[in-house]
Amino acid sequence: MIRARATWMRDSGYGRWVGWERNADELASQVGDEEWPTWVLCDSANGIVGVTTASHETPLTGWSEDERDQRAVFLQSTITDPHFTGRGLGVLIAFWALDYAAKDGHDWVRRGVLTVGKDNRGLVRYYRRQGWRVVRAVPHSRRRDVTVWSLQRPAERQPGLSELVAW
Repeated sequence: MIRARATWMRDSGYGRWVGWERNADELASQVGDEEWPTWVLCDSANGIVGVTTASHETPLTGWSEDERDQRAVFLQSTITDPHFTGRGLGVLIAFWALDYAAKDGHDWVRRGVLTVGKDNRGLVRYYRRQGWRVVRAVPHSRRRDVTVWSLQRPAERQPGLSELVAW
């Protein structure tokens, strides 16, 4: 699924596909690893159709010390099967995370986006349309050409989640 997403990104003109392709085996190996709390979205007919890592630790880059002390779930490496593009799987994963975080007593769900120049800024706009608020954008500590965008939403129960899952 990760390689299929990388191919879809390449064919669609997204520049960040190379990292997904290069790191596909490492990302796939995180499923089941206690250090990487990975959650999968499954469809009875198609198996795994989406995956995200939902950590209880907010990363150093892009977040203040006070923010890192707050109870939050941090989403990273969210990937969906490109065969289901347009079905809202990424949104469904985000709604799950908001519900999960609220049930677990967290205040926030956070995520980050890396951009190089204007590349990948469409993802920031996409998340903003879904209600994510940009907290800040800062230069990456090791790569000057990369900007780290920090986004968050309040954790909140999603009462209609079970209906969404029945897609």
